[in-house]
Amino acid sequence: MKQPFTLGFGALALLSGCITPVDEAESGPKTELLVKSLESEYGCYNTARQMHINLSETYTVIHSQAQFDQLVSGSCRPQIDFATYDLVIGKKGLPNSEAGIHYTLQREYETKRVVLHVVFTLSMTTEAPNVTYHALVPKLAASEGVDVKIEMKK
Repeated sequence: MKQPFTLGFGALALLSGCITPVDEAESGPKTELLVKSLESEYGCYNTARQMHINLSETYTVIHSQAQFDQLVSGSCRPQIDFATYDLVIGKKGLPNSEAGIHYTLQREYETKRVVLHVVFTLSMTTEAPNVTYHALVPKLAASEGVDVKIEMKK
């Protein structure tokens, strides 16, 4: 009687390692990509408040210096290497002031999309700013699109 129980339990244990969580199976394989900023690459500072673009609760992808010069204003005016990067830039209204912004970038192979995850860490102040976020992403192929997913943490 011990053998069937032991054998069944062993088979169950082996099969449990083969189960893929539902969220991974639905979204498909992803690759983490290097994301950079105007602060790290060009020495800009406080771009969340010092850089401006005429957007509200959305984002755009800038592919050239001419587009950047036309659309973006503020104290940060670098000559960006658009042969290497594209600039994803957007505006977001926050319920509180931000204490920091963290970016991660992934390529989803099934959808052929690049996904920029933007995480705002909120401070305790009651100010509700409309801040600019941005990321320098590896130059996108003509067929690639970018999605931005925003999360807020306290």
